[in-house]
Amino acid sequence: MLHGHAAAPIGAPGRTFAAAATLAIALFAGNATAAPAGYIGILGGGPTYKHNDTNIAELKSAGFNELIVWSVEVGSTGDLNLNAEFPLTSNGAYIGDQTWPSFASDLAAIKSGKVKRITFSIGSSNVGDFQHIKALVEQQGTGKNSILYKDFAALAAALPIDAIDLDDENSYDSASTTKFALMLGKLGYHVTINPYTNRTYWTSLVSAINTQKPGLVDAVHLETYAGGAGNNPCVSWDFGGVPVYPGLSDQHAAPPFLTPKQAKAKLAGWHAQCGITGAWLWIFDEIQGTKKPAQYAHAMINGVSDTAKGK
Repeated sequence: MLHGHAAAPIGAPGRTFAAAATLAIALFAGNATAAPAGYIGILGGGPTYKHNDTNIAELKSAGFNELIVWSVEVGSTGDLNLNAEFPLTSNGAYIGDQTWPSFASDLAAIKSGKVKRITFSIGSSNVGDFQHIKALVEQQGTGKNSILYKDFAALAAALPIDAIDLDDENSYDSASTTKFALMLGKLGYHVTINPYTNRTYWTSLVSAINTQKPGLVDAVHLETYAGGAGNNPCVSWDFGGVPVYPGLSDQHAAPPFLTPKQAKAKLAGWHAQCGITGAWLWIFDEIQGTKKPAQYAHAMINGVSDTAKGK
């Protein structure tokens, strides 16, 4: 995902996701943060799974309602691993407790707070993940006896995960990815996508998946930083009503860097232009252990809120 490029989402007029959205407003004591209609997420790597009480408390209470755990690697045998340092599955069984035994309970603790959706993101700029998925789908299919089915079933049984995010940046094989996504749906996952370019591929992929299982792809995570700098959630991308949540950067190495105040202004402009109802932040690792997570969450929620303009 940070690689010199980034993701993409929506089309302009005619989108229904924003026009139909109704904001549920909940004023918290002492501030004017309103509950967004969509997801306000934060993406993180190692600090999301290397047990740390401070990080758990921050993620639980900051105000984000989606946590995106990054980045799941899919090996040639189907084994799953986080960032080449945290083995998750082997031969269809969950083994994550051998490295971080409290990971499941940590995620449950985070989800007991303001976070309501936990999403695991597959891929990024790594060459191999989606090529391996393609090869495994072609060799074994996606039925109950396939290694992909077994591994993602094991993951679902062990961890409180709600969605799988597809961050394919170099394979772009629609046939295998569609079958993979439909398999995830059978296992009870929601599916999101994380494009930064190749608009035609992604829009056709979402159409193919949701035509077979309506609503399975229920969000688009658009990178508007690094290689996706210049992407606009209100221009050129149309996912047939699937909401697009633009991703903003708190990291100078992934420009444009935005402060919380700037993030609010950027989102408010898009909200006014095309009614975006959510967004997400790259990356928790950069701001862990500071007051910034809560500041960004508050700013981003206000940025997509009708009732918080000018606050």
